[in-house]
Amino acid sequence: MKNSFLYQTRYCFILLVVFYVLPAFPGLALGTDPPETLRRMYVIGDSTAAAYGPERFPLTGWAQVLQRYFDPNQLQVVDKAVSGRSSKSYWEEGRWDEVKGTLKKGDYVVVQFGHNDAKQKDPKRFTDPETTYKQYLNRYVDDIQAAGAIPILATSINRNVWKEDGTLEHTLGEYPVVVRALARERSVFLVDMTRLTRMLFEKLGPEKTTKLFMNLEPGQYEHYPEGRSDNTHLTMQGAESISKVFIDDLVSLDKDIQEMTAAEDNLPQEKAGGQVRYGKDGGEKAAVRIGETGSRK
Repeated sequence: MKNSFLYQTRYCFILLVVFYVLPAFPGLALGTDPPETLRRMYVIGDSTAAAYGPERFPLTGWAQVLQRYFDPNQLQVVDKAVSGRSSKSYWEEGRWDEVKGTLKKGDYVVVQFGHNDAKQKDPKRFTDPETTYKQYLNRYVDDIQAAGAIPILATSINRNVWKEDGTLEHTLGEYPVVVRALARERSVFLVDMTRLTRMLFEKLGPEKTTKLFMNLEPGQYEHYPEGRSDNTHLTMQGAESISKVFIDDLVSLDKDIQEMTAAEDNLPQEKAGGQVRYGKDGGEKAAVRIGETGSRK
């Protein structure tokens, strides 16, 4: 019994280091401070992508675990998503200025907003999909391209909300539609996380999908003694699942990204998509359905 407890304690410690300490201090993962020539992939967005400390475990943003998919000597993932922010409040609070000031040619910036943009009663965060939301997204794309960096637009992940017929409820309004249209209009990369997560969740079903979110029993985790019922934010298991479908789609978009990924064995093997993706030329790529194997070319 004692050995079992020690094993579980050691295992949890290793997980915390890998998923919380190293992402917070990229220099540790590299062994030294990352050189200025190292390419970076910034992620800006809301709480679904943000990084959290071990005191909030198992709460984990999907972008928090992205670094493990890339060779740290070629690409550093910098998770700058912030809980509670919309495309408007992230910009108006000056958070984007901090990121913009560090961008260099060849960097990537993943832009994912939408959940908080829909909060109509909060003027500091609300944006109208067809007007102000699109305007802010265009500003981000303009700044990214002006720095010689590469924008990657991403639609929001779905919530764990289901209809009576067993299909996923659409809770994101017109925001994903606007992102898809803007990616086409600006001929920039799109990772359609709304569609990706819908396909994934409906494949898993309500019971298994619920385990990906912060639905915790009382006493299950030290930091949540009363449990928690949350169908928006992800556990570490959920972050791993979402990051896998993101990265599996992402490596099909750009040859440089493919070449900077980690060993093939560390990459997900199954596509959970089926969406249309737009590359630099704005052209459509053939959709890949669940069950087909994704590969790096």
